[in-house]
Amino acid sequence: MSTQEVIRMLSIDDKSITTDLDRAGYRKMGVVVKPASNYEEARRILASETIDLVVINLDFGGADGIQITRHLKAQPESATLPVVLTSVRTTAKVRSSALDAGADLFVEQPLPRQYFIEKLKQLLEQKTRTTERVDAAGDARFSLAGVDQSCPIGDLSMSGILLSTDLEIEDGAILTLEFDLPGNKKPIKVTGEVVRTIKFNKKTPDRPTGIGVRFADFSGDSERRLERYIAKTTHTDGKMHYYL
Repeated sequence: MSTQEVIRMLSIDDKSITTDLDRAGYRKMGVVVKPASNYEEARRILASETIDLVVINLDFGGADGIQITRHLKAQPESATLPVVLTSVRTTAKVRSSALDAGADLFVEQPLPRQYFIEKLKQLLEQKTRTTERVDAAGDARFSLAGVDQSCPIGDLSMSGILLSTDLEIEDGAILTLEFDLPGNKKPIKVTGEVVRTIKFNKKTPDRPTGIGVRFADFSGDSERRLERYIAKTTHTDGKMHYYL
């Protein structure tokens, strides 16, 4: 896994158990762990850093994982953030309570780290992209630091767009995009957040490169027109590219 594919995981657990050695093990596999031992710590991290998902240990007595999940899902700024609950307890009641609280995934522990990370990747792919990915000829236009920019569209879906560019744009940057679609007299206008930078890798030469932007707010009827275009043009991606 390249450095451009790092998963930023907020872990709500006993900090004395989440050791530096344990975090180093995750880091080698492309996961940066941000530890928190209670809801207030978690909120401060979410407010100051880009987090891809939250993992809560239900067996940690220092925090109520069910209640924290409900809080996160009730707040507009974190409602769509994937939440994973884990426990060594495997009863149907525990699993049901986790999912009823709004958890996106319940994982029984102990589970080897590699398999756990694979589950996290699968969840992120499901949450941040659809399999309806289409090619779109033309360029996307936006302003960066007051300078007008234009770059080719790699592909797009209802959840986001891949910009084929070597521009250096930090994760978390907000872009207001315009791009044209065949059959549309008006351009699609949408605001989105930069969530991934994918650089060329010799090991995966066929993989798309560029900047992944996750859509946040469409202007006017742009969302409806994009949905109609994708429905007519869609093709299934056999292996979802992990960039949104």
